Amino acid sequence: MAKVMTKPENYNSNNFSTKLAGFILTWRWPLMVAVLFLTAFFFYEMRCLKMDNSNEAFFVEGDQTLATYHRFHDTFGNDEFVYILFETEGFFQPETIKFIGRLASNLEENVPYVKDVKSLCNVEYIEGVEGGIEIYDLMEEFPETPQQMEIIRKKALAEPLYLNNLISPDGRTAAILLELDPYPGDKVDARRTIAPVVREILARPQYASLEHYTVGIPIINYDIQAVTVRETPLFMLICIVLEMLILFWIIRKIRGVIAPIIVVILSVFWTLGMVGILGWTLNMMVIIIPTLLIAVGIGDSMHVIAEFQDQQQRGLGRKEAITNTLALVGHPCLLTTLTTAAAFLSFLATAIKPIREMGAYAAIGVITALVLSLIVVPVFFSFGKDKKKAMSQNPTPNRNDLFDRILGWIALINIKHPRAILGIFLVLTLLSAGGYLLVKVESNTIKMFSKKLPVRQAFDYVDSHMGGSMSVEIMVKTSKKDGVKDPAFLKQLESLQDYINRHPLSMKTMSVLDLLKKMNQALHENRPEYYSLPETREQVSEYLFLYETAGGGELDKQVSFNYDIARLTARTKSLDTRDIKIFISDITGFAKEHLDPSIKIEYTGMIPMVNAMSDLITSGQIKSFGCAFIAIALMMIIVLRSFKLGLISMVPNLFPVLIAIGFMGYAGIYLSMALVTFGAIIIGIAVDDTIHFFIRYRREFRRAGTYEGALKDTLLTVGRPITFTTITLAAGFSIFALSDISNIGDFGLMAGFAIIWALLADFFLAPAMMLLFKPLGAERQSSS
Repeated sequence: MAKVMTKPENYNSNNFSTKLAGFILTWRWPLMVAVLFLTAFFFYEMRCLKMDNSNEAFFVEGDQTLATYHRFHDTFGNDEFVYILFETEGFFQPETIKFIGRLASNLEENVPYVKDVKSLCNVEYIEGVEGGIEIYDLMEEFPETPQQMEIIRKKALAEPLYLNNLISPDGRTAAILLELDPYPGDKVDARRTIAPVVREILARPQYASLEHYTVGIPIINYDIQAVTVRETPLFMLICIVLEMLILFWIIRKIRGVIAPIIVVILSVFWTLGMVGILGWTLNMMVIIIPTLLIAVGIGDSMHVIAEFQDQQQRGLGRKEAITNTLALVGHPCLLTTLTTAAAFLSFLATAIKPIREMGAYAAIGVITALVLSLIVVPVFFSFGKDKKKAMSQNPTPNRNDLFDRILGWIALINIKHPRAILGIFLVLTLLSAGGYLLVKVESNTIKMFSKKLPVRQAFDYVDSHMGGSMSVEIMVKTSKKDGVKDPAFLKQLESLQDYINRHPLSMKTMSVLDLLKKMNQALHENRPEYYSLPETREQVSEYLFLYETAGGGELDKQVSFNYDIARLTARTKSLDTRDIKIFISDITGFAKEHLDPSIKIEYTGMIPMVNAMSDLITSGQIKSFGCAFIAIALMMIIVLRSFKLGLISMVPNLFPVLIAIGFMGYAGIYLSMALVTFGAIIIGIAVDDTIHFFIRYRREFRRAGTYEGALKDTLLTVGRPITFTTITLAAGFSIFALSDISNIGDFGLMAGFAIIWALLADFFLAPAMMLLFKPLGAERQSSS
């Protein structure tokens, strides 16, 4: 092919980026002082940051699941609890009972927001006596003799309310249950004061020999925050060190390492400072934010540095090189930042509050990183003496190293085999579509904890030794005052409770029916055959009245004040999302078929919230990706000033998302809350290099006049920084694989996988499409 004559690039002095370069070089010292001042200010404002990982924090205001949750709290109080299990040789021994009794008293006296502490040492027992009933503590008096202990043991193991709740059927595992008062002002900070006190008491020397397992919402909430606080700075530090090593390997100059690292660190501080000023809360997703901003934000700096070095290779002085650099990459960097920010802002289309907030944080962060890159990097490289070099007219730097030879080989492969390359990518796309259909959703936070963590081990122990660690609270509504006292309603409630008890996923149920049956048994000389419901409304009213006047304290937890709503609690093992959907669907189906249409049921508690989250994850992934794709496609069409070229440019951005999600399906990796962000983040990041590639390709096509020549020059100019940014991104994301939260680890691995495929798509799929479809128009006849 004939060689095309080239002319030196003519930069418009009125170009905004050129004027920006002049402004930065003129005011470099005041600008650096301003950066330092703002950094100190934002760092100070980080003191206002707050964390919220509560269940309700996942839902936006107005969500039906959140509204039901609040209705339940208004009716029955706080459903949260702390559940402590103890493995013993046998609970019914004097030393063990005394030990557990002292511990229960300690917990009741010291743990904040405790409403009641239950164990077999103080649980209420209903017994019929001559002339009526008595309600007293099971161990009102400590058993002094083996005979007395045996009586207590038989009573406990024969009581349905105790089994798989406070004692295991074999008597070897016992429990202490801490029921909690509503938190004052519904403050999320309140629940985080509970776990440290519980653990401090359990760690005291007198209880050191006690093998215990502690679960509950306050516990898991506290441990999520502990993991977040531990991993966020750790991953940030590892990412910084790793990126520094990569930068030193690529750039080989100290200032080329220091400048980008300063940019990304400051962008993290500025972003978190702004979050503190705005009064927003942080959540588990904050683990991703600093490392994400470092990995993504470093790209702008690398493009600036790479172009600056290319300009110096052509013999330009520092100031001229900086001016030309910003003129060349300033506009593409701005566009890449806007597309990445648009991808993050697409999370606002989801109904998952932490994802929405993460989108806002990340959008602020990438814009901040661009501003700092365009200030800090040019200032750093403006200092120093100019090296005398002969001016080169060559549009591409003449390095001729191994990397340039590889890029030249890539160009040659594309030129010779564009149809074969396109065919390979088409086959991979079809295979990925098959994998996409296999993707399953997982939204159970417990399942996301590493099995090596004590909190995960505690939940697994409760699931295997007691009545399960998850629960669904069912509000069964009669729609009329005193409707719960209607025997017909109670029969239907009994049929529902019996169905749930028989369900293979259910471990334990509790309701007002258990109390009424026990009362009926007690009033019939404690005979087991009378463990059944009273037959008339009058009997129901009488039993409830007798229970309260005898000192019973559980009724207000089981029925509403007006007796129009009954509470049914069902406990299960820690279920995955698929089983949760089956469980809820089966209960709903039974209720529709067997309950009177006037009876309405509502679900709340951990299981329904996980179920609702899975639906939000599925819809959120589709909405966020769809919004990101449309927004970025429109921007690419506008930027490239061609509908055809804009659509072509989106193909290499869409491909890495499809192949990664397809791989998730084949590998059995669940779609979790962290991976809701995956599609939009990848397309938002992948488009950055695509923008640099297509803008440079169009410029080189105008210069060279041929698609093949433009491809060679494009790969030799932007191919190197595109590769290096891919390495930094993949390395940064891979750090998340170290997380003790599996969905964060999965996000990191899949993001790294997708980013590598994004590079391959830019190097092979995009060139093949350009060569075959020729979206820039006809080639010019070149002259020798």
